[in-house]
Amino acid sequence: SLLRHLLEHPFFQKAPPKSCGREDFDLPWLLERLSSDPQRPEPLRDVDVQATLAEFTASTLADSVTTHAAGSHRLLVCGGGAHNAHLLARLAAHLPDMVVETTADHGLAPTHVEAAAFAWLAQQRLLAEPGNLPAVTGARGPRVLGALYSA
Repeated sequence: SLLRHLLEHPFFQKAPPKSCGREDFDLPWLLERLSSDPQRPEPLRDVDVQATLAEFTASTLADSVTTHAAGSHRLLVCGGGAHNAHLLARLAAHLPDMVVETTADHGLAPTHVEAAAFAWLAQQRLLAEPGNLPAVTGARGPRVLGALYSA
């Protein structure tokens, strides 16, 4: 019942491109859901909340991959979640026709992906090349991002 309650968040009804952050799924949001589920008369154990959050993460990621990357055969996981063996196992269970790996399996530490992305964006700026994909960001066209300032 908690999982169904978590999945009611409006983010999951939005069409891409979309993004979310800590302000969308934070501790106050979780505590509100834990206290407002009428089908659960007593508090859940911490371990049950953690298991539900892992399933919430795996199921929403898998749904998004299935919907927006149909036909893909490999999922590369990065970020802190790539170090969570249980989360990786749940992703693999939800995506049985996909190989679920971390970026480390391909030579890039999962915690370095964001830094690599920003390095690429900086390189694009230095080359005066577009750093966005309008189909992903919703922008009206390709744009050179950022600015250069002399010291």
